Amino acid sequence: IRDPNLWMVKCKIGEEKSVAITLMNKFISFEAKGTPLQIKSVVAVEGLKGYIYVEAFKQNHVKQAIEGIGYLRLGYYKQQMVPIKEMTDVLRVVKSIPDLQADGWVRLKRGVYKDDIAKVIKVDNNRNQVTLKMIPRIDLTRKRGEKQSHDGEKRKRKGRPKAKLFDMDLIRSINGEVTSEGGYLVFEGNRFREGFMYKTMAMSAINAEGVIPSLTELENFELDPDTVAVSKDLTSILDKDSPVFVAGDVIKVQNGDLKGLLGEVIAINVDIVTVMPKHEDLKEPLEFRLDQVSKTFKIGEHVKVVRGKFEGDTGLVVRVNEEDDGLVLFTDLTMHEVKVLTRDVQLCTEISSGIDSSGHFQLGDLVQIDSQTVGCVVRVLREEMAVLNMHGKVVKVKPQSISKKRDSRNAVALDGDGNALHIKDIVKVIDGPHNGQQAEVKHLFRSFVFLYSKMFPDNGGIFVCRSRHLILAGSAKRQDNGDSRTPFVPQSPRITSPAHPQVQVRHGPGAGRGRGKKGRDPIIGQSIRIFQGPFKNYIGIAKDATDTTVRVELHSTCKTITVDRSRVVVVKDGKEESAGGVTGITPSYGSQTPMYGSRTPMYGAQTPLYDGNRTPRYGSQTPMHDGSRTPSYSSAWDPKVPNTPSSRTEDDFDYNTDSVNPSPQGYHSNPVTPGWIK
Repeated sequence: IRDPNLWMVKCKIGEEKSVAITLMNKFISFEAKGTPLQIKSVVAVEGLKGYIYVEAFKQNHVKQAIEGIGYLRLGYYKQQMVPIKEMTDVLRVVKSIPDLQADGWVRLKRGVYKDDIAKVIKVDNNRNQVTLKMIPRIDLTRKRGEKQSHDGEKRKRKGRPKAKLFDMDLIRSINGEVTSEGGYLVFEGNRFREGFMYKTMAMSAINAEGVIPSLTELENFELDPDTVAVSKDLTSILDKDSPVFVAGDVIKVQNGDLKGLLGEVIAINVDIVTVMPKHEDLKEPLEFRLDQVSKTFKIGEHVKVVRGKFEGDTGLVVRVNEEDDGLVLFTDLTMHEVKVLTRDVQLCTEISSGIDSSGHFQLGDLVQIDSQTVGCVVRVLREEMAVLNMHGKVVKVKPQSISKKRDSRNAVALDGDGNALHIKDIVKVIDGPHNGQQAEVKHLFRSFVFLYSKMFPDNGGIFVCRSRHLILAGSAKRQDNGDSRTPFVPQSPRITSPAHPQVQVRHGPGAGRGRGKKGRDPIIGQSIRIFQGPFKNYIGIAKDATDTTVRVELHSTCKTITVDRSRVVVVKDGKEESAGGVTGITPSYGSQTPMYGSRTPMYGAQTPLYDGNRTPRYGSQTPMHDGSRTPSYSSAWDPKVPNTPSSRTEDDFDYNTDSVNPSPQGYHSNPVTPGWIK
């Protein structure tokens, strides 16, 4: 092969075209001097960054040509030859020329009208220009003709204006100047007629490949969406290669001698459909062209949408419009009525499950709509998503316009009682439009809480509330004297003390029938608040209990945990009481020192649990006192006596049984009284 080779040379990224022009100038200069360069051509391929192609017979010829060019310094010592089989692919240039025709549909690539649908009015192939009809986007919030502010501050950039038909009254309200020219209204250099904008643009600024507008977009281009023009527009954009009918479809003849004849499709051959007529006098199959027949459905039939905006949805036919071959379906998934064409649906028995994701976003995700607004995805459609924003409004946005997905797993907010709210907590709404609802926390954002409830019928059960309008289910109310998270300072000895007025001294038959035989623990079934530990301030129901632990079913997380009995209190009628139990102290009943008098409980003059006349652990004296005294009132709690409950002064605790108030919770810092030994 005597053709020159193609060498790939590395260059500075972004300077590919300038390097090719530099080599061309160098070639012209050397040729004028009588020493031409031994290269044949230089190619800078569009889209290939950091490389150019040089055509030459030898590698030395390439080095001689690129020597002294700064941007080619990276490729001076190494050039890679392109294989002969790949040379044609490098030099192949494919220019995509859209096949545009009048009344076609295109989408714009850039600018404020990016991704907007437009209708082709006129095509000028000589100038590569096209005239489009589109819905204008005019900023109606900015007054025209006003002077700019003197402080020099730039006006804050807002999102693109909403697509809306041209209204002269609104334009005049913002001091806009409108003129008339050739049957068009002219405003800011753009032409308008019947509310639409007519604009001439370059073909490179539009996308004409595979553009199929949705039914909503087509309705926006018609003065009356229910007219037959919508059906005609839809017919013109249908995919010609996809089959319109399938075997088993019921059709109706639209024109010809057999107009109005019903039949069932049994075969399809390109543009001919074979139909078995439903008529007593016609027993043989008949053939019709596709444009002679159309599908027909009855009210109550279950169908599936096979293409269009609602592709994949299923539902029941609730209304048939034979004039424009349209149907109204009551969808199974969204329970809403949608309008489709008969040619876009088929009979089916399945029920659609819907779409739960679109791109990087899924149903229920917390997304950033703009710099100051977030929302939760409540519905995913084919081309857009329905998002419930933090202000309680449902907006439809495209996945491309969402900036990011937010993570709220570590977010915290405070409810109306000052309790911390986290994800998956159960809360109750106490104010606002959703008052009375009980739901699970789905997402948190600042003071806004997105909640989920199976009992809420709209938006997939998701709604939004302010955190101050919620209370955590099973939480304790904030106390009047300060922080609800801090336990009360005890004002009397432990509730199981003999001196406490709430302790009932049982007398008479059956009193103190022995340890371990007192029956069901009274704490079971009571409301419990945990005041210490990792579940501090949680409230639940006591399901089971021992002398040292309690099994608590929490209200907020709906799970059961085991907690030390000394860390819980019983909540009754807004008041808190000790949970009792045995934690190294004298048992509440049976073996405790009597509250009054000098009697030893249960067994005459015998000290509990010990044989003979022995007093436990202290020789011949009663615990914590000299031998001649038994526990009683002030001397038993004298701070000067060792091994007695700690106290700052003698007057800290008053044990007048007529006026003393119980401590709201157990006090567990008292020294223990001797226990019993098996």
